[in-house]
Amino acid sequence: MAEILTQNATDDQIDSALTRCARECRYPIRLPDILQRIQGQEIPQLEAEGRRAWEIVTSFPEKWVQSDVNGQYVITSGVRSSEPPKLSQRILDTVRRTGGWRAYKCMTNEDFPFVQKRFLEEYEGWIAVEQVSPARLLTELSRLRLVAKPIDPPRPETSTARAKPADVSPGKLKPIPAPLTEAQIRDRREMLKQQAELLRKRGAR
Repeated sequence: MAEILTQNATDDQIDSALTRCARECRYPIRLPDILQRIQGQEIPQLEAEGRRAWEIVTSFPEKWVQSDVNGQYVITSGVRSSEPPKLSQRILDTVRRTGGWRAYKCMTNEDFPFVQKRFLEEYEGWIAVEQVSPARLLTELSRLRLVAKPIDPPRPETSTARAKPADVSPGKLKPIPAPLTEAQIRDRREMLKQQAELLRKRGAR
């Protein structure tokens, strides 16, 4: 750590940064805490807030996030008598938009850089997102309505007369034809016999 610090600042700058760390940081003080307080290398306020929020989010689940009976990871006091600390709405919204508490509770070393990057991006964009009115994102509903064409019921037919060809235009049902009479059945049978005899003679030539 000392080697990195001497490469980035003078002794006076390091002393000043350490003094700020003693006032502003919680123990243990880490290298990034010192570097971001070196004069001329200060991290912008927004970025600093994002990093601080990331530290909270990565330490919070270990103590206050558990899986419920439905497999959902939620904030709970568990068996503790004390209540979980209140997190800012900005942190809660960012967690929700980046996969929920499961993403942080089950985060592996391989996941760490990707989850961190996504969290910091969403945290930084939170203010802009909150300023967008939901009404601007809603589209107007179409006023066109589908009108169903009623289906005409089939017209009744008498049992003694054959049905006429039905009108098969859309919206109408084809009526069921009346049964054939005995005379009509005999005529058809005779016609089929004649056709069969004709085909047999043609095949014998």
